[in-house]
Amino acid sequence: MNPLHVGTCALTLGIACLAIGIAFFGMHAERDGRSAGSNWSVAAICQGAAWILISMRGELPIAMSIVLAKVLLAANAVLLLRGALRYLPEPESRLLKPWPWAVFLLLVALPYAWFSYADDNAQARILLTSLIRLPLLVAAYVFLSRHAPRNGRAVLCALFGIGIVWHFLLALASLGSISALNGFLQSDAMQAATFLLGGASIILVIATQFRIESDNTRDSLRAWAEALEVESLQLEKTIEDRNQELHELATTDCMTGIANRRQFLASTGQEIERSRRYGHKLSLLMIDIDHFKAINDKFGHPTGDLAIIAIGRHCATACRGSDLAGRLGGEEFAMLLPETGLEEAQAVAERLRAGAQALQVLHEGHRVPLRLSIGIAALEATDAGPDTLLARADRALYAAKNAGRDCVRAA
Repeated sequence: MNPLHVGTCALTLGIACLAIGIAFFGMHAERDGRSAGSNWSVAAICQGAAWILISMRGELPIAMSIVLAKVLLAANAVLLLRGALRYLPEPESRLLKPWPWAVFLLLVALPYAWFSYADDNAQARILLTSLIRLPLLVAAYVFLSRHAPRNGRAVLCALFGIGIVWHFLLALASLGSISALNGFLQSDAMQAATFLLGGASIILVIATQFRIESDNTRDSLRAWAEALEVESLQLEKTIEDRNQELHELATTDCMTGIANRRQFLASTGQEIERSRRYGHKLSLLMIDIDHFKAINDKFGHPTGDLAIIAIGRHCATACRGSDLAGRLGGEEFAMLLPETGLEEAQAVAERLRAGAQALQVLHEGHRVPLRLSIGIAALEATDAGPDTLLARADRALYAAKNAGRDCVRAA
């Protein structure tokens, strides 16, 4: 069985990390380092690039295959920490600025260059890598254990914890304090395992972050959908209210609050059809305020408006549930009395006329007398529609006017 080639393993996993990091970075909405995902995707890119450089040792200059590769691994740890910091409610702004970390990485390159050129010492480079990465990973672990989302905290802490333990073992081995451990960790199999472990860890970190962001997006979409549904219901209610207001404006007299002429005539037509269909009686009252011009001339138009409002309310109060009061224009009113014959309509009209005399309309503390003339018409077979019935009631009203006003007459 052929032994596992370390360079091939490093190259393969390096390409995998590089591809996954680029893919996740491309999918990410925030690519400026302001989220954990964007930092960790760049961390994967740095790790992949470092391993590709390491796999080409002997073919590339030492500055690239060793020094730059080690600096990229340090940058990987820095980006892992910066990603963890993004979960803090109020992260330290100095730790998120790029230039302090850029200076840090430049300084890191110096000892790597020393142990690569002046004193070629692989053990020292391994120890240096562990000493650089350990505190950064421990800090990231602490922040994640306290502030990472619950739906990914355990996995992230486990992955960062494995990295901490692994670098701690590498540091012990490089110090030579445990010779057996050193020989074991420096074997080709364990070096290949190092690449496999590192590659799997960064890929799982990115996958966990992707799950966290997916869950957050789903929750945001759900909240947005619920808010949209509430807003839609509110909009429907608003439209319904506005339609009701428009209907009232179109069918109601703005001064008195009773039906306007158009609504009254439309309702009269419907009641005529219903009365004929079921053989019911139907009566209509035409009502006029006596001497209304004199009221306007003597007391003023504002008092005349008060008189119209008072009579409108008086008519509405006198209506039963099935009756309809309307203002036809000026001082003229009408009442539609379904299922009411002529005699019953006369009784309603007399109560209406008598009640008007008790209405309290005042001008400068003095009571303004109100009197009504009322004409009645009961539905007959010859009535072609609302206009015919209204015309007969109007003739009865003029008969009441000619009889001296303040009285009731029937057609």
